[in-house]
Amino acid sequence: MASTEILQRRDVNICDQQLVSAGRAMAAIFQEAQKSTTSHRKLCVKMWQIQDKMASKGLESQFNFRFLSMINRVLPIKKSEQSAEKVVKFCSHYLEHISSKVVKDSNAEGSDVEMNDYSDGEESPEAAIMSHFVEALVTHLLKGVDAKNRIVRFRVFQLLASIVSSLGEVDDDLFQDIRSAFVRRLHDKETAVRVQCVLGLSRLQGTDDDDEPEPIMELLLNALQHDSKAEVRRAALLAMEKTNLSIPYALERARDTDTSIRRCVYTRTLSEIGDFRLLSIGMREKVLSWGLNDRDSSVKNATARIFANGWLENTGNDLLELLERLDVLNSKIASDAMYSLFSSRPELLKSLNFPDQLWQNLTAETVFLARVFVSYCRTEKDLEGVIEDKIPEATKIGFYIEKYSQFLDSDGSEEAASEKEFILEQLLLIAAGLDFSDEIGRRKVFDVTRKIIAHENLPDIIMEKAIIVLRKVALQEREFCQVLREIISELQDDADGADDSFHSAISAINESDDRSSKHTPSNSSSQDIVREIVISLKCLYIIQCMLENVSTLKNNFNLDSLLNEVVIPAVRSHEALVRERGIHCLGLYCLIDKNLAINNLVLFIHCFNKGNDNLQTKALQIICDILVSHGSCLLGDESGIDSATIGKLFIKGVNMSSHPQIHVTAAQSLCKLLLAEVLSNDDVSALEENEAIQEAIREVMTSQVNTRVINGRNPSIQPHSVSFSNRQSIASQVSD
Repeated sequence: MASTEILQRRDVNICDQQLVSAGRAMAAIFQEAQKSTTSHRKLCVKMWQIQDKMASKGLESQFNFRFLSMINRVLPIKKSEQSAEKVVKFCSHYLEHISSKVVKDSNAEGSDVEMNDYSDGEESPEAAIMSHFVEALVTHLLKGVDAKNRIVRFRVFQLLASIVSSLGEVDDDLFQDIRSAFVRRLHDKETAVRVQCVLGLSRLQGTDDDDEPEPIMELLLNALQHDSKAEVRRAALLAMEKTNLSIPYALERARDTDTSIRRCVYTRTLSEIGDFRLLSIGMREKVLSWGLNDRDSSVKNATARIFANGWLENTGNDLLELLERLDVLNSKIASDAMYSLFSSRPELLKSLNFPDQLWQNLTAETVFLARVFVSYCRTEKDLEGVIEDKIPEATKIGFYIEKYSQFLDSDGSEEAASEKEFILEQLLLIAAGLDFSDEIGRRKVFDVTRKIIAHENLPDIIMEKAIIVLRKVALQEREFCQVLREIISELQDDADGADDSFHSAISAINESDDRSSKHTPSNSSSQDIVREIVISLKCLYIIQCMLENVSTLKNNFNLDSLLNEVVIPAVRSHEALVRERGIHCLGLYCLIDKNLAINNLVLFIHCFNKGNDNLQTKALQIICDILVSHGSCLLGDESGIDSATIGKLFIKGVNMSSHPQIHVTAAQSLCKLLLAEVLSNDDVSALEENEAIQEAIREVMTSQVNTRVINGRNPSIQPHSVSFSNRQSIASQVSD
């Protein structure tokens, strides 16, 4: 008996010595792991040797206990401590190491049936060791998910998130406990904890059952959209899988309030998606528009890079296919996108060629590319000579405009007409960027554009571009106005007949519906009246485009006569569309001429007080812009209107919350007038009861913007063209 006790005591002493030795070795490994992550692979091998040796001697539980005691020392250490971060990475690397070892050994055993000594369902020793270790580690960490100490909770979830993808096969109950812990703490008050929960859930993607009430993807999308902290939203954006369900929500983060998240969409998310052709046309448009119009230059640059490199490479560097994928017929951002492309890759400009055969068979994409090429070269002074080398001279462009304008006289499908209209529009824009020093080319383009403007069925967008070209090729402003006045006279004669004037057409429109047949004009049938209205609107639109391209009314008989013969009768019309366009034209006249603005300010106020919603909105825009253009000198005894009256007018519009368009327009206009120093804080004192508006006004009044910059009077300013980019949030604050 004595010898047996001595042997047992000796075994215990040996075992204790082995435990002490193993504990010291484990401590040394953890100590070394804190220094550098480069040595982690070697340390993982050493740790496995210790674990395997202790397991072979029946000391597996003691190894797990000592390993967990080492982990406990990391849990209360703050996030900023790098040594703790390296220990967490070591734990993750160790789980990956033993997991890969188990998989490698099982594959080797499975490849040779004779060497496989384990029956079906029986684990290998390595797998059993890992299973017991993982269960002990996870069970221990789960005890800390509800810890009161926020640092402990963070470290617990950091460890769980880092090892969850290396756990291998675990018990279903244990897996559900891990998942439930992540879901429950996804709403933790600590941002760092929520970030780790997002990372942990992202590594469990694809493990949901079909009847799962809270799918992981929905949880991640909810965090992406609604979490208040940018760190959590960014983690969700980067971690979630990019599927048909998640891609739209991920791309919407291009409108996030945080700059780093918006930039991440273009630097990471779009690259992860891969081929941009997987996106819908509408989503491509939105992504480019959001990025290129972003207020932060880094986001703009990231958008330009992904478009110039990623998207162009997806099409095999085929510019025409890229434009086709952007749907240039309906795109509003394609021009800006191409400008950014040429800026990022200027070598493309030299490789572009526009042979004569291309001009004979233009498509929407080819003509758009040519137009953007000309526009971009015009903005760069050192590239103006490139236009002459690659673009036909003005005479040829005139013939091409004439050729592609023939669709106006022919009937065809709506889709074909839309493309031809687009081609003609782009050709006119190309012509607007050419040099007309060649008199033959100038005369050709002059005659063609005059003919186009006079066409009865010309779309408004073509009309606008044609008038711009006509103004450039006209020798003088007076000649420009004379040509347009002649076109208007021709349209009036065509509408009214040889013996009727434009005024009789307007009066025929305004007569009451119950007038007797003996007083009805011969051309007053319903179709004729509709046609007269259409012609009236066309004449007014010509005047509108003309006024946007002139600078003065002095010594210009044509503008004076059009004011008295067309615009004023239109303002008095009972037809809402005619009256609104007449008011618009009168507003443009007032922007050009100060005396007209003084005389008609009362009229615009009357339009706001008595008009419909559209007329009220237009009146507010006109009043705002003529006051910004001419300054507060319009107010006083001469006009009979003071600043207090104007202030009350816009306050009335701001309070019209049931009419959103009027409400927003009044808010924007009010802020502009405050910035322009036309109104003072006393003039809007009636808004004291509205805290949101008062806060916006205080932001305007305390702004460091040099408000006097906008007081440089520009007579060619167009209605509502004044903008202040650094005060973009003001109107939204007021409208809220």
